[in-house]
Amino acid sequence: MWSSVIPATSWALVWLIIVTLLFILTAIEPDVVGVNWLAERQRPLLWLLLIALFVRLLPLLLLPVGARYDIESFRLVATALLHGEDVYTSAALGRHPYLPLQMYVIGAAWWAALNSRIPFPIWIKLVPVFADIGLTALIFVVYRRWGQVGKTAVIFALLYALNPISLLTSAYHGQFDSVTLLLLGLSWATWHFGRQINKSALLLGLSILNKTWPIVFLPIVLIRLHDNRKRLQYILVTFALVGVFIAAYLIIFQASPMPMLQWAFLHTGVANFWGLSAFLDVVGTWLTGLAPIADFYFQQRRIWLLLMGLLLLWWTRKQSALDALLTIILGEFAVTVGLGIQWLLWVVPFALLAGEKRWLTWYSLTALILLFAQLYGIHLYPWAYTFWEEALGTMLIKMASLPAWIIVVIWLFTRVKNVNTAYQQ
Repeated sequence: MWSSVIPATSWALVWLIIVTLLFILTAIEPDVVGVNWLAERQRPLLWLLLIALFVRLLPLLLLPVGARYDIESFRLVATALLHGEDVYTSAALGRHPYLPLQMYVIGAAWWAALNSRIPFPIWIKLVPVFADIGLTALIFVVYRRWGQVGKTAVIFALLYALNPISLLTSAYHGQFDSVTLLLLGLSWATWHFGRQINKSALLLGLSILNKTWPIVFLPIVLIRLHDNRKRLQYILVTFALVGVFIAAYLIIFQASPMPMLQWAFLHTGVANFWGLSAFLDVVGTWLTGLAPIADFYFQQRRIWLLLMGLLLLWWTRKQSALDALLTIILGEFAVTVGLGIQWLLWVVPFALLAGEKRWLTWYSLTALILLFAQLYGIHLYPWAYTFWEEALGTMLIKMASLPAWIIVVIWLFTRVKNVNTAYQQ
């Protein structure tokens, strides 16, 4: 049942097509998929959670693999952890560019696999899958809090439950970005509804511990707090939690902080497989004059991210925190040289909460092209190198990023252009 990769990935492809079609119908013809029926149920949220679980349960249980590099990275991290070794300097060197939180979940999954007949990829996908279910609930509850008692809340929650990016990232790939997003989404919600500073800061701290990029939400909140005492309180609570986890890890494993911090804060993803960097890399093989431009763009990759982030922080300063967060994520995606395919999920829940259904639909379908090309071309099984020579297969995978990147750039432009009239809650 769990040993035959090719039939399993073939079956999972059929399932992906079915779920994607349901996602498209939900976006353009919601009545066809029974949204009215769901909205009229006594407990629509329960039905939504069951749908989100069912969509992910079949690939979770019947797909015996995840992305090969990442699953191997998780195994190395778990092995180092269970043997009392420093994850950041052991055989897992470079395989865990995050602060110490998710590694404990990875270690628990490896321990469970060693002590059961259930494969490690299934254990590692469990928490992200349930985080996806949590995000479905969060979107529904937020829209209900905003007074959307009709089918609107059902549609937007269903667009997450059936989202192909979410499905591929958690139940196919095995990455844990949905956990980070759930924590960040809860941090935003607790701040937005009632300005619960301590709870929001604690949740943000957990999100940063899971993956460092949510730190961008900190200045977004600070700009919108007009009391210096509350700003200081938010900063201290956030970093106190982060500091406790880091200090505990360093003491327990007798480790140096520098390898951990370097990997966690300087990681910028795999270069030249996304957007402009991929285009320059591919076209540069024929037009050698582009090489200096590509080299300069790559060498200054962190500068572009910093400049775009600072510019958009200022540009969106009068918008809601949610709108600012979505715009900044899109801006970073527009200029980044490197991108992990699982990062594509970052846009989805916040776009849905911001009411950006039309753009989110286009983004999801174009990002699906890249996710499919990489997961089915390299990571789940190397089909790209079975059908084509390695150079051609790699080129096709790089070019598969362009549709999603173009949508990101246009979407970003429209949000920046309409900053004073953008959707706000």
